[in-house]
Parts: sequence; C-alpha cells; structure tokens
Amino acid sequence: MTRLFTVLMLFAATSAFAQKREPIPPFVIDARVAIPFLKQDPVTAQDIGITTDQLANRGLGVTGGAQFYVLRRGGFALGLGGELLLAGASFQDSLPDGTPVGTKINRRFQSTSVQLSLNFGKRNGWSYLTFGMGPVAFDTYLEGTTPDGLRARTLNYGGGARWFNYEHVAFSLDLRIYATVPANATLLVGGRERTNVLILSAGVSIK
Repeated sequence: MTRLFTVLMLFAATSAFAQKREPIPPFVIDARVAIPFLKQDPVTAQDIGITTDQLANRGLGVTGGAQFYVLRRGGFALGLGGELLLAGASFQDSLPDGTPVGTKINRRFQSTSVQLSLNFGKRNGWSYLTFGMGPVAFDTYLEGTTPDGLRARTLNYGGGARWFNYEHVAFSLDLRIYATVPANATLLVGGRERTNVLILSAGVSIK
C-alpha cells in the first residue's frame, strides 16, 4: 500500500506538465466503495475481553462527497468540498462446520470531513492530493450493544485520480490515510492506541 500511495503522489505531481488543455470542470460528485484496513489493536482487544485475532482487520463501506473547484488555472485547480465515509467490519467464531458461536464483535469507522484538494490534469482526467479534517467514530463493540465512543476530530490525507471515459462519468480511485488519535475505553467501546487507518476506495465520479 505504501508503494501505491507513493505512485499516486508522483502521478499527481507530474500530470500537470503532461496535460495543459481543457481545464478541470467546476465541480465533481463522487460515490465509491471503500475498503478500510483496521488495525488489530491489543489495547482494544483487552478492553472488551477478546484476543487480537478476533478483531476484523479489513472491512467494507461506502464513501461519497463533492468538490467545487474555486480556482482553475490551466492544468491546476484548487478544490473545496466535503466527504462522508461509512464503513464497518465484524468477526464471530465458528465451529468447523461453519456454525457461528459466541458473540459477534463489530467494528465501525465513520467520518465526515471538510476537504481541500490540489488537482492536476485536464477536463477528461486528473489526479489530486487531498487533505481533510472532521469527526471520526472508530469503535469496537459487542453485538447487541450501541457504541458510545467519542467522535474525535481527525486529520486525513491522501490522493487519487479520475478518468472520464464518458462525457460525464468517470472511474475514480482514492487512497486515504486517517491519522486517528488514541481513545480511552467507555462502558461499551474498547479503547485504542494512536494509529493510521488506510482506506482504499474505487467507484464513479460525475461532473
């Protein structure tokens, strides 16, 4: 994943020189399927009385948002917008025949954030670097309970690209890192250490 992130950053930094015509459009709307890579935190596991291998470390979710390009000059655009991410994962022990046993352990990762993006390219395809800030709910809890964890303000950063093979619809790819802060356990939610959560997402963009 580190190599993929590096490739995206290099692509974003160099594509402005390769594409000079047809400026980036005034706005874009995104909808993507997201895969969060959640860490198996021993602090979290201890707080809710399980082992680390009972923590699901990969989940599934959706993310969507919009960007408005307030400054467009040649192959560059400055974007402002917002994004919503809803993702989760779960784990439950099972017998050799697949019958579930014990209590299911749920994890959720939810975020709303304001985003600033630096975009490089042209109307039919561009790459970007993005930086955002907003509340994040990152909770691990037992099935049948309602998570009561705090929603700490969290920095996220990353990059991606959009390729418009059709006039108004593009394939989009995004790689984002959320720099989550440590949190104490509550009555229902396990605590956690400071960690970086990687979110890989792919989907469509509409201009």
